[in-house]
Amino acid sequence: MGNRVQPKANAPYVVGVDLGGTNVRAAVVDRNEKSLGRHEVSSDAKLGAAKTVIRIADAVRGAIADAGVNINEVGAVGIAVPGHINVPEGRIVWAPNFGDFVNDAYVPYKNVFLRDLVEEELGMAMVMDNDANVAALGEFRFGAGRGTNHLVMFTLGTGVGGGIIVDRQVLRGATGGAAEVGHIIIADGVGGSQFGAHGRLESLAGRDAITERAALIMESGRPTLLWDYITGPESLMQHLTPAKIDEAAEKGDSLAIDVLVQTGHYVGLGIASMVNVFNPDVVVLGGKIARSKTLFDTAIRTAKASAVGSILASAKIVRAELDDDAGIMGAVELAWRETDA
Repeated sequence: MGNRVQPKANAPYVVGVDLGGTNVRAAVVDRNEKSLGRHEVSSDAKLGAAKTVIRIADAVRGAIADAGVNINEVGAVGIAVPGHINVPEGRIVWAPNFGDFVNDAYVPYKNVFLRDLVEEELGMAMVMDNDANVAALGEFRFGAGRGTNHLVMFTLGTGVGGGIIVDRQVLRGATGGAAEVGHIIIADGVGGSQFGAHGRLESLAGRDAITERAALIMESGRPTLLWDYITGPESLMQHLTPAKIDEAAEKGDSLAIDVLVQTGHYVGLGIASMVNVFNPDVVVLGGKIARSKTLFDTAIRTAKASAVGSILASAKIVRAELDDDAGIMGAVELAWRETDA
């Protein structure tokens, strides 16, 4: 497309954007790390790139208006985007949660030059990266990894995402596909897997793996407080969630504890693998599932038992601090790095 819009060096403000499959959130932040204004709109993720670009622009302009700052003083916009992102080209290689319907068939984004489209719409410089990478950058710069140089992050949710920071830089790999920590193989040929190899961390420690593990034990007839959550004729997995399983575990339910201990064991193996390979200063566990004390404590024990001791000794294993703001603050850092390059 046309010539790139140039970032404004030494600008007093940037905008961070977290683009999700449901909503797009934007925040204006100054050089003192103060959030001055925010705005959120629907992302229209399945209505085509042109519509989503308009919604991104709406969120950015709304945040700037809420902050009460001059749009000409915004140096750049950073965006966290789910999918495989080619950062130098500003291109979405593939993003299954975004697309359009063509002849009644859903077609996900492939080779969408989102940066050019957003810059043309806003007239502002834009930089983007994969949402998990950006969340890791947010925790590194503003959260649990502040002051370190090397970080590995796991985000436990529907799947298992993550990001890796090496020498203060996001590890992206040859084409932007690095740091898929949920796809490391930690077991041989086990774990349900619809979208990748069996034995992946994601297929053993993601949301559905946890609820399925509980349902399988319940089907044996074992007593558990989880039966209190089964209130209709639907399958057990339709009633269960990791949060409910953790609630039962906190009440001392042995089945729920067993499920979370096994899940934490798998997470701990993933941590040990990343510690041994990358020798990080800090390992950050994010996502709502990581809030489980049983899972978190087990993950630490397994990591200590499985990692090279002299390497693990220099690494802290901690929970994320920014929660839902990790993506938006990581996008802020992307934008600052663009203006100060």
